[in-house]
Amino acid sequence: MSEADRSALEEISIRNLGVIENAVVPFTKGLNVLTGETGAGKTMVLTALALILGGKSDQDLIRRGSERLTASGIFRLSKKSEPEFKELLETHDPEIENNRLLFTRSVSSDGKARANLGGVAVPASVLANFGEELIEIHGQSTNLRLTKTVRQRELLDRYAGEKFAAELSRYRDCYQSYHELSKNIAELKVALKKRDQEIAELEELVETYAKIRPNSGELSNIENDISRLDSIEDLRAGAAMADSVLNSESENVLISLALARRSLESIKGKDAQLDEIREALVESILNISDVAADLSRYTENLDLDPNALANAQDRRAQLNSIIKKFGKNSDKYQALEEIIVDAEKAKARISDLTGGEDRITELSKELEASFQVLQDSAQKISGLRTASAKKLSDLVTAEVRQLAMPHATFSLKINTYASTEIKNYSINGLDEILMIFASHSGGELLPIAKAASGGELSRLMLALEVVIAESEPLGTYVFDEVDAGIGGKAAIEVGRRLSALSKNAQVIVVTHLAQVAAWADNHLVVIKSESGVITESSITKVAGAERESEIARMLSGQEESTIAKEHAKELLTIVRG
Repeated sequence: MSEADRSALEEISIRNLGVIENAVVPFTKGLNVLTGETGAGKTMVLTALALILGGKSDQDLIRRGSERLTASGIFRLSKKSEPEFKELLETHDPEIENNRLLFTRSVSSDGKARANLGGVAVPASVLANFGEELIEIHGQSTNLRLTKTVRQRELLDRYAGEKFAAELSRYRDCYQSYHELSKNIAELKVALKKRDQEIAELEELVETYAKIRPNSGELSNIENDISRLDSIEDLRAGAAMADSVLNSESENVLISLALARRSLESIKGKDAQLDEIREALVESILNISDVAADLSRYTENLDLDPNALANAQDRRAQLNSIIKKFGKNSDKYQALEEIIVDAEKAKARISDLTGGEDRITELSKELEASFQVLQDSAQKISGLRTASAKKLSDLVTAEVRQLAMPHATFSLKINTYASTEIKNYSINGLDEILMIFASHSGGELLPIAKAASGGELSRLMLALEVVIAESEPLGTYVFDEVDAGIGGKAAIEVGRRLSALSKNAQVIVVTHLAQVAAWADNHLVVIKSESGVITESSITKVAGAERESEIARMLSGQEESTIAKEHAKELLTIVRG
């Protein structure tokens, strides 16, 4: 990806931040260098950048006597945005003017901070998400990320290129498919285990139901029978008394009623009102005759089965036992009705639940085939990583040896786990990546967290970025303290590497070294002026004689030193040559 296809930071505007009252910092493509005396405010520019990229806000950063600080930055966007960046744009829909996106951050004296993206108020985390796709800042703290194995793998994978990215995407699809299939099988096994339990419960219901064979409404009838049989002596006495009244030979109520009926029959037809009374009496006599017959039968049947009460109680116990075991309703009568329905459907349900083992066998075969595809893809990824690691190790070693470490060695160690065990697979394959480093000849290669100092780690990061930048989609790199602990020829080489990196991406560097600043395409100087107790800083672009004076100041500390100016001209000539 060429520099023309990348995003770029065009300017930062700063108001009331630290020693800076008001400044606009213009950046161009290529190598941008920020210089100035110690305490002039160079770090405030990076602080402003950190703020607009969603960094932590602090009211102590506000310039003394001011109520609010504001920092904003304008990014020119790439015409070939990465998918992740396009997704961010679609999600947040910021206003973009002339392919430029404005980041703004403000902090008030009461500690309240606001973030704005393209004219839309957003959380600071949104600025950070966008910033990650546009810019990368390297300082002593951010370089520590390089010591993390995850970051080391990401760097190698970035360098491995499009073929590797395509294979990794394919692998991740296989990885997801395998685990989804595995999850489906596990869920089916759980379901089958529950199924077996359900089948056992249904079979027990069918067996119990077949033994008891309850009928709809039976429990209510049984309880009524028990209540009746439990009071049989009282029932017998009451029914017998009523029967004797109706059917007594000496005082038979029916005989008396029959005499009354005959008396009315003898005058039938003489008075319509009396005829109605007679008909009512006839109907009552018929009803009482039926009642008398029912009472006689009832009294006779009370003595038919002496075991009826015990039998009814036994039957009730059977019905209650099936309700207790299989009932799902708090109403026992309704529970029995539901059990009858469930039992009638149980055989069909048992039939429906059988046959799941065949599906597990089928899915298990699919899982074996999926694992084979996953294994093949993982091995391809490992092969591509190994080849890229060897190439990257050689190139970075060659680069880092030009950065005041002539005998340094850098290597990427790949530990590939056995492909036969699914537990060894992760979303990124089978490989564990470890960057190892030795700063001097014959030194033991150790993890970079142990082998590299802060300055060495910065230069190692620079070497990596120079090698990787051509395939890296980021548009802007910022380096702070990349020249720590070096000088002379090594410093010139650091500048040379930064310049080489700037051929593929925009580079912004804060430096104290003239040998680095001499390589700048855009040289910005932070100038401090003091007036009473108020300190102000301004930022100026320098070129020509002014730039020679700044380079001379950096070389000797004296802006007007003739010898220093001669050295500055010589340095600039060497760089241009």
